[in-house]
Amino acid sequence: MSFYEALIRAHIVSGMLLFALALTSVSLAVMIAVKPAEDPANLKLLTRANFVGWIEISTAGIASLTGIIAMFLGSWPLTEMWLWLSLVIMLFYMSALKRVTKPSRQVVAVGGSQIKSGMQVVMHVCHMLLIIVAWSLMLLKPA
Repeated sequence: MSFYEALIRAHIVSGMLLFALALTSVSLAVMIAVKPAEDPANLKLLTRANFVGWIEISTAGIASLTGIIAMFLGSWPLTEMWLWLSLVIMLFYMSALKRVTKPSRQVVAVGGSQIKSGMQVVMHVCHMLLIIVAWSLMLLKPA
């Protein structure tokens, strides 16, 4: 197996792991939203959700980095729009996880309202949809 093939496999595995982590984040957001108040159970869920979020950001970074390296090592021209769209989606995904989702998750777990908890779940579902769009761009490779 060449380095390029190993890089592509690492990119695929990190993409699948990112999808599983996003699904885990959605389920944790739903569990926190069941009772949006200051509760010992919510604080434990918040700790787990923050850990999953940290792993999710790291995995998204690995997926992006392996994709960029594979793009330069492979025969993909830099004029392909799906490459740039996928990169922009992943950069938006990572920054939104860090700057929007994590602070709002902490507010909901400490004592947010039902509206805030519902918006938290919607944000996690939107993150998952971003991963699905990026994944479909990788699979379909539209011109």
